[in-house]
Amino acid sequence: MNITPEIVREVIENKDIFVEFQPIYSLNTKKTIGIEALARGDYKGEVVSPYFLFNYAKENDSILSIDRLCREKAMAAFAEEKSAPMLFINFETSVLNDVVPGNGEILRTAKEYGIPTENIVIELNESRVKDSYHLLMFVDYYRSNGFLIALDNVSEGLETLNRIMLINPDIIKIDRAIISNIESNTYNQEVFKSIINTAKQIGAMTIAEGVETVDEVITCMLMGVDYFQGFYFSRPEQFNYIFSNEARLKLEDAALKLNLSIKNNPTAVNVQIETYKRIIYELVNTLVNSDPADFDKTLLKYTQQHRELECIFLIDEKGFQITDTVMVEGSEILPGYHPALKGVNHDIKNYFYAVKEQIEDPFISGWYISSATGKSCKTISSHFYTKDNRMIVVCADLKRR
Repeated sequence: MNITPEIVREVIENKDIFVEFQPIYSLNTKKTIGIEALARGDYKGEVVSPYFLFNYAKENDSILSIDRLCREKAMAAFAEEKSAPMLFINFETSVLNDVVPGNGEILRTAKEYGIPTENIVIELNESRVKDSYHLLMFVDYYRSNGFLIALDNVSEGLETLNRIMLINPDIIKIDRAIISNIESNTYNQEVFKSIINTAKQIGAMTIAEGVETVDEVITCMLMGVDYFQGFYFSRPEQFNYIFSNEARLKLEDAALKLNLSIKNNPTAVNVQIETYKRIIYELVNTLVNSDPADFDKTLLKYTQQHRELECIFLIDEKGFQITDTVMVEGSEILPGYHPALKGVNHDIKNYFYAVKEQIEDPFISGWYISSATGKSCKTISSHFYTKDNRMIVVCADLKRR
């Protein structure tokens, strides 16, 4: 079908917009951690690409209204699917050049459809904003209201680093241009490693966008990425199809091939699994016999007995931290870092999700840069139940010697 301006205008005027969703996967847990909403136009049963919708809107000064319409459609569809994970929504940041940032429109829409703000990730492309101050006002407003912030289409260069440092995102989505054929492209591998290292330094999670082959998945995983999104696992679909058996089989296959790659890699580190298990299970047994009112004291006492640890904290069944981060005495905290306090949400973190969903217990992470101290650490997590049958996830960060 030849898409004409008249067809696009009719679609927009009639609000003939529908939403498809593309899952974001964790290979560690073999689960979907979120879904990105992608709007399409519908003209007499034919799909109209968002490219035409937004280009027409820009040329006719209606970008703000179409952006809001797509977002409203996404939240309405998401609210109807109770089993859905986190919702990733795109925000057309160019509108910040013409409107007052942080006007609460996204917050009002979330409340209207009964979606908790902590279940929504706002994806931004910072390069489209002329005024960085407006962008920061927008980010600060929505982050303070519980939303997570993702930086989209992250690629290479000094501009990328500046964007990351400006926004300090919770999630970094690495652009398909870097992911494509990364298993054989050494330049892209170095760029990818640089982005991963930057993300770890600021405590951000990472998503490899647009993965199309199992080799891309394995290479990105070996270099430390957290999550995946792309055609290899699933194309954008209606809710009825996004949790397909085909995607689950591909997750299993990729995990199997990743394990084989690690076993065949002579440089892979042989971690002391039994030692890690002993540390976390001993802590769990101590907490089981402790009164909830004394959790902080119990954690402090345990850190005094285990100097190999960096810190400990507890999370409730919804992902919220219920104790302060109890640090081992003498732990060095680098400038710009600080331990998390009560109330911080961890529900998309692997160390919480894997234990809560009974996928991996104990969960043992790889080495990464701690957002609490700025030093290299490894997180071990497990769970126990209180006397009133509330699940508590126990997290302990181990120092790197």
